[in-house]
Amino acid sequence: PVIKLDLVIKCHNLPKKDLLSQADAFCVLWKVPDGYEALEEMGRTEVSRSCAHPTFKHRFRSEFVFHEEQTFVLRVYDEDLRYATHLGEHDYLGGCVFTLGQLMGAKGNCLAKLLGKDNAYLVVIGEEVIENREVLEFRFSCQDLVKDHNIITDIVDRSSKVLDKCRPYFRIERLNKDDQSWEIVWKSEVVKYTLDPVWNEARLPLQLLCNDDQTNPLKITIWDYEKHSSTHVILGFVESTVAEIIEKSKDGGIPVFIVMKEKKKWFRGSKLKQVGLLKVLNASVIIVPSMLQYLSGGTSLDLMIGIDCSVANGEWGTEENLHFSANHWLNDYQAGIQKLGTITENFSRGQHSSLWGLGAKINDRDRDCYVMKERLCEGKSLLKAYDDNVVENTDFSLGDEASLNALIEAATFRTIRLSKKRPCYTVLVVFTAGDFTELQETVDLICTAAEDAPLSILIIGVGNNDFSSVKKLCGDKNGMLRDSRGIPIAREVVTFVSFKQFGGNATEVIAEALKEIPEQFVEY
Repeated sequence: PVIKLDLVIKCHNLPKKDLLSQADAFCVLWKVPDGYEALEEMGRTEVSRSCAHPTFKHRFRSEFVFHEEQTFVLRVYDEDLRYATHLGEHDYLGGCVFTLGQLMGAKGNCLAKLLGKDNAYLVVIGEEVIENREVLEFRFSCQDLVKDHNIITDIVDRSSKVLDKCRPYFRIERLNKDDQSWEIVWKSEVVKYTLDPVWNEARLPLQLLCNDDQTNPLKITIWDYEKHSSTHVILGFVESTVAEIIEKSKDGGIPVFIVMKEKKKWFRGSKLKQVGLLKVLNASVIIVPSMLQYLSGGTSLDLMIGIDCSVANGEWGTEENLHFSANHWLNDYQAGIQKLGTITENFSRGQHSSLWGLGAKINDRDRDCYVMKERLCEGKSLLKAYDDNVVENTDFSLGDEASLNALIEAATFRTIRLSKKRPCYTVLVVFTAGDFTELQETVDLICTAAEDAPLSILIIGVGNNDFSSVKKLCGDKNGMLRDSRGIPIAREVVTFVSFKQFGGNATEVIAEALKEIPEQFVEY
Protein backbone atom coordinates (compact mmCIF):
# COMPACT_ATOMS: atom_id res chain seq x y z
CA PRO A 1 0.00 0.00 0.00
CA VAL A 2 1.09 3.54 -0.82
CA ILE A 3 0.54 6.28 1.78
CA LYS A 4 0.40 9.90 0.64
CA LEU A 5 2.40 12.43 2.64
CA ASP A 6 2.76 16.18 2.80
CA LEU A 7 6.26 17.41 3.71
CA VAL A 8 6.25 20.65 5.72
CA ILE A 9 9.52 22.67 5.95
CA LYS A 10 10.54 25.08 8.69
CA CYS A 11 13.85 26.89 9.32
CA HIS A 12 15.30 28.49 12.44
CA ASN A 13 18.15 30.94 13.07
CA LEU A 14 19.01 31.42 9.41
CA PRO A 15 22.22 33.44 8.99
CA LYS A 16 22.27 36.93 7.44
CA LYS A 17 24.01 37.03 4.09
CA ASP A 18 23.06 40.68 3.47
CA LEU A 19 24.14 43.46 5.77
CA LEU A 20 20.82 45.29 6.03
CA SER A 21 18.22 42.49 6.04
CA GLN A 22 17.46 38.96 7.14
CA ALA A 23 17.54 36.08 4.65
CA ASP A 24 15.02 35.87 1.81
CA ALA A 25 14.91 32.09 2.14
CA PHE A 26 13.45 29.38 -0.05
CA CYS A 27 13.91 25.58 -0.17
CA VAL A 28 14.45 23.12 -3.01
CA LEU A 29 13.69 19.38 -2.71
CA TRP A 30 15.23 16.64 -4.87
CA LYS A 31 14.53 12.92 -4.97
CA VAL A 32 17.52 10.58 -5.23
CA PRO A 33 16.74 7.95 -7.90
CA ASP A 34 18.05 4.40 -7.98
CA GLY A 35 21.30 3.84 -9.83
CA TYR A 36 23.42 6.66 -11.16
CA GLU A 37 20.75 8.97 -12.59
CA ALA A 38 20.75 12.69 -11.85
CA LEU A 39 18.74 14.10 -8.94
CA GLU A 40 15.09 14.68 -9.75
CA GLU A 41 13.83 18.08 -8.58
CA MET A 42 10.49 17.75 -6.77
CA GLY A 43 9.80 21.47 -6.44
CA ARG A 44 10.58 24.73 -4.67
CA THR A 45 8.89 26.63 -1.85
CA GLU A 46 7.88 30.25 -2.02
CA VAL A 47 10.40 32.90 -0.88
CA SER A 48 9.99 34.01 2.73
CA ARG A 49 11.07 37.64 2.82
CA SER A 50 13.37 39.00 5.56
CA CYS A 51 12.72 36.18 8.01
CA ALA A 52 15.19 34.19 10.12
CA HIS A 53 12.57 31.62 11.23
CA PRO A 54 10.37 30.91 8.19
CA THR A 55 7.61 28.28 8.01
CA PHE A 56 6.97 27.68 4.34
CA LYS A 57 3.38 27.46 3.14
CA HIS A 58 4.25 25.29 0.15
CA ARG A 59 3.99 21.55 0.91
CA PHE A 60 5.75 18.83 -1.01
CA ARG A 61 3.44 15.92 -1.80
CA SER A 62 5.11 12.50 -1.78
CA GLU A 63 4.17 8.84 -1.53
CA PHE A 64 5.62 6.68 1.25
CA VAL A 65 6.35 3.07 0.25
CA PHE A 66 7.40 1.00 3.26
CA HIS A 67 9.50 -1.56 1.38
CA GLU A 68 11.62 0.99 -0.51
CA GLU A 69 14.45 3.22 0.71
CA GLN A 70 13.29 6.64 -0.56
CA THR A 71 16.06 9.24 -0.23
CA PHE A 72 15.65 13.02 -0.60
CA VAL A 73 17.99 16.02 -0.66
CA LEU A 74 16.74 19.32 0.80
CA ARG A 75 18.67 22.59 0.43
CA VAL A 76 18.01 26.14 1.67
CA TYR A 77 18.97 29.23 -0.34
CA ASP A 78 18.94 32.99 0.25
CA GLU A 79 17.46 34.70 -2.81
CA ASP A 80 19.91 37.19 -4.28
CA LEU A 81 18.57 37.89 -7.76
CA ARG A 82 14.78 37.99 -7.88
CA TYR A 83 13.15 35.81 -10.58
CA ALA A 84 16.45 34.04 -11.34
CA THR A 85 15.77 30.30 -11.69
CA HIS A 86 19.40 29.13 -11.72
CA LEU A 87 20.42 28.24 -8.16
CA GLY A 88 23.95 29.52 -8.75
CA GLU A 89 22.53 33.06 -8.66
CA HIS A 90 21.55 32.64 -4.98
CA ASP A 91 23.45 32.13 -1.71
CA TYR A 92 23.50 28.56 -0.38
CA LEU A 93 22.64 28.39 3.34
CA GLY A 94 22.81 24.64 3.94
CA GLY A 95 20.98 21.38 3.39
CA CYS A 96 20.48 17.78 4.45
CA VAL A 97 19.84 14.26 3.16
CA PHE A 98 17.08 12.12 4.67
CA THR A 99 14.89 9.12 3.87
CA LEU A 100 11.12 8.93 4.25
CA GLY A 101 11.68 5.95 6.53
CA GLN A 102 13.79 8.09 8.90
CA LEU A 103 11.16 10.83 8.81
CA MET A 104 8.12 8.64 9.44
CA GLY A 105 9.97 6.57 12.04
CA ALA A 106 11.04 9.65 14.04
CA LYS A 107 9.06 10.82 17.05
CA GLY A 108 6.20 13.00 15.87
CA ASN A 109 7.24 12.29 12.25
CA CYS A 110 9.64 15.21 12.64
CA LEU A 111 13.35 15.54 11.75
CA ALA A 112 15.65 18.42 12.72
CA LYS A 113 18.89 18.91 10.76
CA LEU A 114 21.70 21.41 11.41
CA LEU A 115 22.59 23.87 8.65
CA GLY A 116 26.28 24.35 9.34
CA LYS A 117 27.25 27.04 11.87
CA ASP A 118 25.41 29.69 13.93
CA ASN A 119 22.89 27.22 15.36
CA ALA A 120 20.87 27.35 12.15
CA TYR A 121 18.71 24.28 11.51
CA LEU A 122 15.78 23.16 9.45
CA VAL A 123 12.83 20.98 10.43
CA VAL A 124 11.05 18.52 8.14
CA ILE A 125 7.61 17.30 9.22
CA GLY A 126 5.77 14.45 7.53
CA GLU A 127 1.97 14.64 7.65
CA GLU A 128 -0.08 11.74 6.36
CA VAL A 129 -2.80 12.79 3.94
CA ILE A 130 -5.81 11.18 5.60
CA GLU A 131 -7.97 9.43 3.05
CA ASN A 132 -11.15 7.48 3.62
CA ARG A 133 -10.06 4.27 5.33
CA GLU A 134 -13.55 2.88 5.83
CA VAL A 135 -14.05 -0.76 4.89
CA LEU A 136 -17.12 -2.98 4.73
CA GLU A 137 -16.71 -6.08 6.88
CA PHE A 138 -19.23 -8.71 5.81
CA ARG A 139 -20.10 -12.38 5.59
CA PHE A 140 -22.63 -13.94 3.22
CA SER A 141 -24.36 -17.30 2.97
CA CYS A 142 -26.97 -18.77 0.64
CA GLN A 143 -29.86 -21.13 1.25
CA ASP A 144 -31.79 -23.43 -1.10
CA LEU A 145 -29.95 -22.48 -4.26
CA VAL A 146 -31.37 -24.08 -7.40
CA LYS A 147 -29.06 -25.38 -10.08
CA ASP A 148 -30.50 -26.03 -13.53
CA HIS A 149 -30.51 -29.68 -14.56
CA ASN A 150 -28.29 -30.71 -17.43
CA ILE A 151 -30.01 -33.60 -19.22
CA ILE A 152 -26.79 -34.89 -20.80
CA THR A 153 -24.97 -34.89 -17.46
CA ASP A 154 -27.88 -36.66 -15.82
CA ILE A 155 -27.70 -39.49 -18.37
CA VAL A 156 -23.90 -39.84 -18.28
CA ASP A 157 -23.59 -39.73 -14.50
CA ARG A 158 -26.64 -41.49 -13.09
CA SER A 159 -24.74 -42.63 -10.00
CA SER A 160 -24.63 -39.13 -8.44
CA LYS A 161 -26.91 -36.18 -8.06
CA VAL A 162 -26.20 -33.14 -10.21
CA LEU A 163 -27.29 -30.84 -7.39
CA ASP A 164 -24.59 -32.22 -5.10
CA LYS A 165 -21.86 -31.14 -7.53
CA CYS A 166 -22.50 -27.41 -7.22
CA ARG A 167 -19.41 -25.34 -6.31
CA PRO A 168 -20.82 -21.88 -5.58
CA TYR A 169 -18.92 -18.62 -5.29
CA PHE A 170 -20.10 -15.04 -5.61
CA ARG A 171 -18.90 -11.87 -7.29
CA ILE A 172 -19.55 -8.29 -6.26
CA GLU A 173 -20.06 -5.86 -9.13
CA ARG A 174 -20.52 -2.10 -9.02
CA LEU A 175 -22.37 0.08 -11.52
CA ASN A 176 -20.30 2.29 -13.77
CA LYS A 177 -22.52 5.37 -14.10
CA ASP A 178 -20.79 6.60 -17.25
CA ASP A 179 -21.81 3.72 -19.50
CA GLN A 180 -24.22 1.86 -17.16
CA SER A 181 -22.07 -1.28 -17.25
CA TRP A 182 -21.31 -3.59 -14.31
CA GLU A 183 -17.68 -3.78 -13.18
CA ILE A 184 -16.37 -6.76 -11.16
CA VAL A 185 -14.61 -5.58 -8.00
CA TRP A 186 -14.22 -8.80 -5.98
CA LYS A 187 -14.65 -12.59 -6.08
CA SER A 188 -15.16 -14.91 -3.11
CA GLU A 189 -13.63 -18.32 -2.53
CA VAL A 190 -15.35 -21.44 -3.92
CA VAL A 191 -17.34 -23.62 -1.50
CA LYS A 192 -17.49 -27.22 -2.76
CA TYR A 193 -20.48 -29.49 -3.22
CA THR A 194 -23.34 -27.61 -1.59
CA LEU A 195 -26.38 -25.55 -2.41
CA ASP A 196 -26.29 -23.91 1.03
CA PRO A 197 -22.81 -22.30 1.05
CA VAL A 198 -21.37 -20.21 3.87
CA TRP A 199 -18.47 -18.05 2.72
CA ASN A 200 -15.59 -16.66 4.78
CA GLU A 201 -15.75 -13.19 6.28
CA ALA A 202 -14.24 -10.52 4.05
CA ARG A 203 -13.26 -6.85 4.16
CA LEU A 204 -13.42 -4.47 1.21
CA PRO A 205 -12.56 -0.74 1.13
CA LEU A 206 -15.59 1.41 0.42
CA GLN A 207 -13.56 3.29 -2.16
CA LEU A 208 -13.16 0.07 -4.15
CA LEU A 209 -16.66 -1.16 -3.47
CA CYS A 210 -18.75 1.92 -4.24
CA ASN A 211 -16.40 4.89 -4.74
CA ASP A 212 -17.18 5.94 -1.13
CA ASP A 213 -20.86 6.46 -2.06
CA GLN A 214 -22.86 3.92 -0.08
CA THR A 215 -25.95 4.52 -2.24
CA ASN A 216 -24.24 3.35 -5.45
CA PRO A 217 -25.93 0.21 -6.85
CA LEU A 218 -24.23 -3.15 -6.24
CA LYS A 219 -24.93 -6.51 -7.84
CA ILE A 220 -24.06 -9.75 -6.06
CA THR A 221 -23.97 -12.60 -8.57
CA ILE A 222 -23.76 -16.24 -7.45
CA TRP A 223 -21.94 -18.64 -9.77
CA ASP A 224 -21.30 -22.36 -10.08
CA TYR A 225 -17.57 -22.93 -10.55
CA GLU A 226 -16.78 -25.25 -13.48
CA LYS A 227 -13.38 -26.82 -12.80
CA HIS A 228 -12.68 -27.91 -16.38
CA SER A 229 -14.10 -24.87 -18.14
CA SER A 230 -13.33 -21.17 -18.26
CA THR A 231 -17.07 -20.45 -18.50
CA HIS A 232 -18.91 -20.73 -15.21
CA VAL A 233 -22.68 -21.02 -14.78
CA ILE A 234 -24.63 -18.21 -13.16
CA LEU A 235 -27.04 -19.35 -10.46
CA GLY A 236 -28.67 -16.00 -9.72
CA PHE A 237 -28.18 -12.42 -8.55
CA VAL A 238 -29.18 -9.85 -5.95
CA GLU A 239 -29.16 -6.07 -6.43
CA SER A 240 -28.69 -3.78 -3.43
CA THR A 241 -26.47 -1.04 -2.00
CA VAL A 242 -24.00 -0.84 0.86
CA ALA A 243 -26.38 1.51 2.65
CA GLU A 244 -29.27 -0.98 2.43
CA ILE A 245 -27.12 -3.91 3.60
CA ILE A 246 -25.83 -1.91 6.59
CA GLU A 247 -29.27 -0.57 7.53
CA LYS A 248 -30.88 -4.03 7.49
CA SER A 249 -27.98 -5.50 9.50
CA LYS A 250 -28.40 -3.12 12.43
CA ASP A 251 -29.32 -4.42 15.89
CA GLY A 252 -27.90 -7.86 15.11
CA GLY A 253 -30.44 -8.71 12.44
CA ILE A 254 -29.74 -11.14 9.58
CA PRO A 255 -31.28 -9.61 6.46
CA VAL A 256 -32.43 -11.99 3.74
CA PHE A 257 -32.44 -11.10 0.03
CA ILE A 258 -34.20 -13.11 -2.65
CA VAL A 259 -31.82 -14.51 -5.28
CA MET A 260 -33.35 -14.08 -8.72
CA LYS A 261 -32.46 -15.50 -12.12
CA GLU A 262 -33.54 -14.43 -15.56
CA LYS A 263 -35.44 -17.32 -17.16
CA LYS A 264 -36.07 -17.29 -20.91
CA LYS A 265 -39.58 -18.10 -22.11
CA TRP A 266 -40.21 -20.71 -24.78
CA PHE A 267 -41.40 -18.26 -27.41
CA ARG A 268 -40.02 -14.80 -26.57
CA GLY A 269 -38.93 -12.56 -23.75
CA SER A 270 -37.88 -13.58 -20.28
CA LYS A 271 -39.00 -13.47 -16.69
CA LEU A 272 -37.36 -13.42 -13.25
CA LYS A 273 -37.53 -16.56 -11.16
CA GLN A 274 -36.62 -17.05 -7.49
CA VAL A 275 -33.71 -19.49 -7.18
CA GLY A 276 -32.70 -19.17 -3.51
CA LEU A 277 -31.98 -16.83 -0.61
CA LEU A 278 -28.92 -14.70 0.21
CA LYS A 279 -28.31 -14.09 3.93
CA VAL A 280 -26.10 -11.33 5.32
CA LEU A 281 -24.69 -12.98 8.45
CA ASN A 282 -22.95 -9.77 9.46
CA ALA A 283 -22.16 -6.43 7.86
CA SER A 284 -20.66 -3.26 9.31
CA VAL A 285 -18.49 -0.35 8.23
CA ILE A 286 -15.28 -0.04 10.24
CA ILE A 287 -12.28 2.30 10.04
CA VAL A 288 -8.91 0.58 9.57
CA PRO A 289 -5.89 2.69 10.63
CA SER A 290 -2.84 2.70 8.37
CA MET A 291 0.44 1.07 9.35
CA LEU A 292 1.96 4.53 9.79
CA GLN A 293 -0.72 5.48 12.30
CA TYR A 294 0.08 2.39 14.38
CA LEU A 295 3.83 3.07 14.20
CA SER A 296 3.38 6.75 15.03
CA GLY A 297 1.31 5.66 18.02
CA GLY A 298 4.28 3.77 19.45
CA THR A 299 4.10 0.29 17.94
CA SER A 300 7.57 -1.15 17.37
CA LEU A 301 8.60 -3.16 14.33
CA ASP A 302 10.95 -5.87 15.59
CA LEU A 303 13.22 -7.91 13.34
CA MET A 304 14.33 -11.53 13.76
CA ILE A 305 16.79 -12.82 11.16
CA GLY A 306 17.56 -16.52 10.71
CA ILE A 307 20.71 -17.59 8.83
CA ASP A 308 21.08 -20.96 7.07
CA CYS A 309 24.38 -22.38 8.34
CA SER A 310 24.11 -25.81 6.70
CA VAL A 311 26.21 -27.52 4.01
CA ALA A 312 23.61 -26.40 1.45
CA ASN A 313 25.74 -23.23 1.21
CA GLY A 314 28.62 -25.13 -0.41
CA GLU A 315 32.09 -26.16 0.75
CA TRP A 316 33.22 -24.00 3.66
CA GLY A 317 36.28 -21.82 3.02
CA THR A 318 35.97 -21.74 -0.77
CA GLU A 319 34.85 -18.83 -2.94
CA GLU A 320 31.87 -20.91 -4.09
CA ASN A 321 30.50 -21.00 -0.53
CA LEU A 322 27.56 -18.58 -0.16
CA HIS A 323 28.98 -17.24 3.12
CA PHE A 324 32.32 -16.36 1.50
CA SER A 325 33.11 -12.68 1.89
CA ALA A 326 35.82 -10.41 0.55
CA ASN A 327 36.71 -6.86 1.57
CA HIS A 328 35.58 -5.29 -1.71
CA TRP A 329 32.09 -6.84 -1.97
CA LEU A 330 29.26 -8.21 0.14
CA ASN A 331 27.83 -11.71 -0.21
CA ASP A 332 24.06 -12.11 -0.56
CA TYR A 333 23.57 -12.69 3.16
CA GLN A 334 25.45 -9.50 4.03
CA ALA A 335 23.72 -7.40 1.36
CA GLY A 336 20.28 -8.63 2.41
CA ILE A 337 20.89 -8.11 6.14
CA GLN A 338 22.22 -4.60 5.59
CA LYS A 339 19.31 -3.55 3.37
CA LEU A 340 16.74 -5.06 5.76
CA GLY A 341 18.24 -3.29 8.74
CA THR A 342 18.43 0.04 6.94
CA ILE A 343 14.69 -0.01 6.16
CA THR A 344 13.33 -1.42 9.45
CA GLU A 345 15.64 0.40 11.90
CA ASN A 346 13.55 3.56 11.52
CA PHE A 347 10.52 1.84 13.07
CA SER A 348 12.15 -0.09 15.91
CA ARG A 349 11.43 1.51 19.29
CA GLY A 350 14.62 0.32 20.95
CA GLN A 351 17.12 -2.49 20.47
CA HIS A 352 14.71 -5.36 19.80
CA SER A 353 16.21 -7.05 16.73
CA SER A 354 18.11 -10.34 16.87
CA LEU A 355 20.19 -12.68 14.68
CA TRP A 356 19.76 -16.47 14.80
CA GLY A 357 21.72 -19.38 13.34
CA LEU A 358 20.17 -22.53 11.84
CA GLY A 359 21.98 -25.87 11.44
CA ALA A 360 25.50 -24.75 12.38
CA LYS A 361 28.35 -26.43 14.19
CA ILE A 362 30.20 -24.53 16.93
CA ASN A 363 33.36 -26.26 18.09
CA ASP A 364 32.09 -29.36 16.22
CA ARG A 365 28.87 -29.40 18.29
CA ASP A 366 25.55 -29.30 16.41
CA ARG A 367 23.50 -26.13 16.98
CA ASP A 368 20.13 -26.58 15.28
CA CYS A 369 18.74 -23.19 16.34
CA TYR A 370 20.61 -20.65 18.47
CA VAL A 371 20.87 -16.92 19.12
CA MET A 372 23.90 -15.33 17.52
CA LYS A 373 23.25 -11.84 18.90
CA GLU A 374 20.36 -10.00 20.56
CA ARG A 375 19.49 -6.38 21.39
CA LEU A 376 20.36 -5.06 17.96
CA CYS A 377 18.77 -2.23 16.01
CA GLU A 378 20.67 -0.66 13.13
CA GLY A 379 21.58 -2.38 9.89
CA LYS A 380 25.29 -1.90 10.71
CA SER A 381 24.97 -3.74 14.03
CA LEU A 382 23.09 -6.63 12.37
CA LEU A 383 25.77 -6.89 9.69
CA LYS A 384 28.55 -6.83 12.30
CA ALA A 385 26.82 -9.57 14.28
CA TYR A 386 26.71 -11.76 11.15
CA ASP A 387 30.39 -11.10 10.38
CA ASP A 388 31.47 -11.81 13.97
CA ASN A 389 29.48 -15.05 14.28
CA VAL A 390 29.86 -16.52 10.78
CA VAL A 391 32.47 -14.96 8.50
CA GLU A 392 35.17 -14.25 11.11
CA ASN A 393 34.31 -16.92 13.70
CA THR A 394 37.07 -19.57 13.76
CA ASP A 395 34.89 -21.91 15.87
CA PHE A 396 32.11 -21.88 13.24
CA SER A 397 31.52 -24.59 10.63
CA LEU A 398 28.58 -25.77 8.53
CA GLY A 399 26.15 -28.37 9.89
CA ASP A 400 24.27 -31.12 8.06
CA GLU A 401 20.89 -29.41 7.57
CA ALA A 402 18.84 -26.41 8.66
CA SER A 403 15.39 -26.80 10.20
CA LEU A 404 12.84 -24.01 10.26
CA ASN A 405 10.53 -25.41 12.96
CA ALA A 406 12.47 -24.45 16.09
CA LEU A 407 12.91 -20.87 14.84
CA ILE A 408 9.19 -20.46 14.09
CA GLU A 409 8.32 -21.79 17.55
CA ALA A 410 10.80 -19.38 19.15
CA ALA A 411 9.50 -16.42 17.11
CA THR A 412 5.87 -17.25 17.93
CA PHE A 413 6.53 -17.55 21.67
CA ARG A 414 8.72 -14.45 21.74
CA THR A 415 6.37 -12.15 19.85
CA ILE A 416 3.28 -13.20 21.85
CA ARG A 417 5.14 -12.71 25.14
CA LEU A 418 6.54 -9.30 24.16
CA SER A 419 3.25 -8.03 22.71
CA LYS A 420 1.73 -8.35 26.20
CA LYS A 421 4.36 -5.94 27.56
CA ARG A 422 4.55 -3.40 24.73
CA PRO A 423 2.89 -2.82 21.34
CA CYS A 424 5.05 -4.59 18.76
CA TYR A 425 4.97 -6.59 15.53
CA THR A 426 7.74 -9.01 14.55
CA VAL A 427 9.07 -9.70 11.06
CA LEU A 428 10.88 -13.06 10.95
CA VAL A 429 13.26 -13.16 7.96
CA VAL A 430 14.90 -16.49 7.09
CA PHE A 431 17.79 -16.59 4.60
CA THR A 432 18.09 -20.14 3.26
CA ALA A 433 20.30 -21.86 0.71
CA GLY A 434 18.29 -25.09 0.47
CA ASP A 435 14.97 -26.79 1.04
CA PHE A 436 13.55 -27.71 4.44
CA THR A 437 12.40 -31.12 5.65
CA GLU A 438 9.30 -31.91 7.77
CA LEU A 439 7.22 -29.47 5.71
CA GLN A 440 3.84 -30.50 7.12
CA GLU A 441 5.00 -29.87 10.67
CA THR A 442 6.31 -26.49 9.52
CA VAL A 443 2.94 -25.67 7.91
CA ASP A 444 1.12 -26.57 11.16
CA LEU A 445 3.43 -24.25 13.13
CA ILE A 446 2.85 -21.41 10.64
CA CYS A 447 -0.94 -21.86 10.82
CA THR A 448 -0.79 -21.81 14.62
CA ALA A 449 1.32 -18.64 14.61
CA ALA A 450 -1.07 -16.91 12.19
CA GLU A 451 -3.93 -17.26 14.67
CA ASP A 452 -2.45 -15.42 17.65
CA ALA A 453 1.04 -14.05 17.00
CA PRO A 454 1.79 -10.52 15.68
CA LEU A 455 4.17 -12.08 13.16
CA SER A 456 5.06 -12.16 9.47
CA ILE A 457 7.49 -14.69 7.96
CA LEU A 458 9.73 -13.83 5.02
CA ILE A 459 11.79 -16.60 3.42
CA ILE A 460 14.59 -15.40 1.14
CA GLY A 461 16.37 -17.90 -1.09
CA VAL A 462 20.14 -17.53 -1.50
CA GLY A 463 21.99 -19.31 -4.31
CA ASN A 464 20.73 -21.25 -7.33
CA ASN A 465 18.51 -23.85 -5.65
CA ASP A 466 14.98 -24.09 -7.12
CA PHE A 467 13.43 -23.99 -3.58
CA SER A 468 10.46 -26.06 -4.75
CA SER A 469 9.52 -27.29 -1.28
CA VAL A 470 10.00 -23.89 0.35
CA LYS A 471 7.50 -22.36 -2.09
CA LYS A 472 4.85 -24.76 -0.76
CA LEU A 473 4.90 -22.86 2.52
CA CYS A 474 3.19 -19.96 0.72
CA GLY A 475 0.07 -22.04 -0.04
CA ASP A 476 -1.39 -24.78 -2.21
CA LYS A 477 -2.36 -24.50 -5.89
CA ASN A 478 -5.35 -22.40 -4.85
CA GLY A 479 -3.11 -20.02 -2.93
CA MET A 480 -4.31 -21.12 0.53
CA LEU A 481 -2.07 -22.70 3.16
CA ARG A 482 -3.83 -25.48 5.11
CA ASP A 483 -2.76 -27.40 8.19
CA SER A 484 -2.73 -31.19 8.55
CA ARG A 485 -6.46 -31.13 9.42
CA GLY A 486 -7.31 -29.27 6.22
CA ILE A 487 -8.15 -26.03 8.04
CA PRO A 488 -7.07 -22.93 6.08
CA ILE A 489 -4.64 -20.45 7.61
CA ALA A 490 -6.29 -17.61 9.57
CA ARG A 491 -4.36 -14.90 7.70
CA GLU A 492 -1.58 -14.86 5.12
CA VAL A 493 1.79 -14.43 6.84
CA VAL A 494 4.38 -16.12 4.57
CA THR A 495 6.23 -14.53 1.64
CA PHE A 496 8.97 -16.16 -0.45
CA VAL A 497 11.45 -14.47 -2.79
CA SER A 498 14.93 -15.42 -3.98
CA PHE A 499 18.05 -13.61 -5.13
CA LYS A 500 17.90 -15.74 -8.26
CA GLN A 501 14.60 -14.06 -9.26
CA PHE A 502 16.21 -10.61 -9.28
CA GLY A 503 19.68 -11.38 -10.57
CA GLY A 504 21.30 -10.93 -7.15
CA ASN A 505 20.01 -7.34 -6.69
CA ALA A 506 19.58 -7.06 -2.91
CA THR A 507 17.56 -3.84 -3.14
CA GLU A 508 14.92 -5.44 -5.36
CA VAL A 509 14.88 -8.68 -3.35
CA ILE A 510 14.25 -6.94 -0.02
CA ALA A 511 11.69 -4.57 -1.56
CA GLU A 512 9.72 -7.52 -2.93
CA ALA A 513 9.99 -9.42 0.37
CA LEU A 514 8.69 -6.48 2.43
CA LYS A 515 5.92 -5.51 0.01
CA GLU A 516 3.15 -7.40 1.85
CA ILE A 517 4.19 -6.38 5.38
CA PRO A 518 1.97 -3.24 5.67
CA GLU A 519 -1.15 -5.21 4.72
CA GLN A 520 -0.30 -8.16 7.00
CA PHE A 521 0.55 -5.74 9.81
CA VAL A 522 -2.78 -3.89 9.57
CA GLU A 523 -4.74 -7.14 9.12
CA TYR A 524 -3.38 -8.44 12.43
